[in-house]
Amino acid sequence: MNCSSVPAGPERRELYPGTILMLLTNAYDPDPRPRQEALALIRMGCRIRLLAWDRDLKAPPQECLEGVEVERVFLRSKHGRGATQIFFYAWLYAKMFWRAWQIRFDVVHCHDLDTLPIGFLLGVLKRRPVVYDAHESFTDMLAGSVPTPVRHVLARIEDMLIRRCNLLITVGEKLRTHFEDRGAMHAVVVGNWKRLDEFSRTEEQNLAVRRRLGIPEGSLIIVCITQFLSDRKIEELIGAVELEPDTYVILGGKGVLESKISTWAARNRRLIPVGFVRGDEIAAYTCASDVVYYGFDPANPNARFSAPNKLYEALAAGKPLITGDFGEIAKVVRDADCGIVLPEYSVRAIQDAITALRDLDRRHTMASNARHYGEAMANWAKGEEILYREYSRLLPPILSRRSRQENQQAMSRA
Repeated sequence: MNCSSVPAGPERRELYPGTILMLLTNAYDPDPRPRQEALALIRMGCRIRLLAWDRDLKAPPQECLEGVEVERVFLRSKHGRGATQIFFYAWLYAKMFWRAWQIRFDVVHCHDLDTLPIGFLLGVLKRRPVVYDAHESFTDMLAGSVPTPVRHVLARIEDMLIRRCNLLITVGEKLRTHFEDRGAMHAVVVGNWKRLDEFSRTEEQNLAVRRRLGIPEGSLIIVCITQFLSDRKIEELIGAVELEPDTYVILGGKGVLESKISTWAARNRRLIPVGFVRGDEIAAYTCASDVVYYGFDPANPNARFSAPNKLYEALAAGKPLITGDFGEIAKVVRDADCGIVLPEYSVRAIQDAITALRDLDRRHTMASNARHYGEAMANWAKGEEILYREYSRLLPPILSRRSRQENQQAMSRA
């Protein structure tokens, strides 16, 4: 529903009997996982109020995106500040608390550890359920960017809070088990699964994307949409592609390697930078490709849990993957036989994987395996079912009333 079409006052309360306050430390442009969860909860009859941190001061202060009511908190900062970021978080929490205190909500939904302390405080003071949505192992993600003692303090804070949250949602079984071992009372998996219909494309649509990018027919196309950082193993991929004729790479993203990638692309027309790729554009590039590449530093402590968006985009699109030997992604690729797990991120290993995927029969078999696994085990319909079940537990009168109304409408239509 369009936000501007919703009336105010008691009528709004009737239309949205349950209001969920989401807290997010990016500007929501939109962030794929919060977007997908928010839209699912809207379809269940809930109202979504989302407080987002805009560090660049570029987005509108208030915006309605697909029915999600976004309010942005402006505080200029940047990533990579290390431990000094704590001072910015203190000011952010004060601003977020002031805004959130004025919002009537029924559940507070905290995206990642950096929103959990303020969300938990709001939940306690307003006597509302607290949902912790752990997109990753946040403290492991900070390895190398903040001092170890700071990480340990954050881990203790997380341990204390997850024991008191009403619900913990995370992205994979490895992380769910990890949080339960640390004391989480109730944890469920809602993966970064995708809506299969969003990744449904005709061959003519795929050909149109390839032609627009100037890719000759019959070429092998690898898509790499990621952050342009050194730990994403982009340079190794490019080195391998340079040795493989008739192989093209669609490179989407932004980051510190942007200028290098532009230089490499100027020398090699088979490298195609497409800039930052919005969420609604990812499916088009993924479906137009033959192979999805996911690079990440296996030495990063967070790699052991890795269940990234790229995995589920490939499954939804029915594309083989090339990835490293770590985390949930490697387990799924092996279990489903839907790609190649590299022994290491070297030019030679990636080149060998590309050569193997030139075999059409093998590539088509892996593509079929990816599609079937996505349909059976990792599609967003399953995620919506889990969200509905868990939110029905948190808001039983609200969602049961919604369910009765839907059944009555279905019966009247029949």
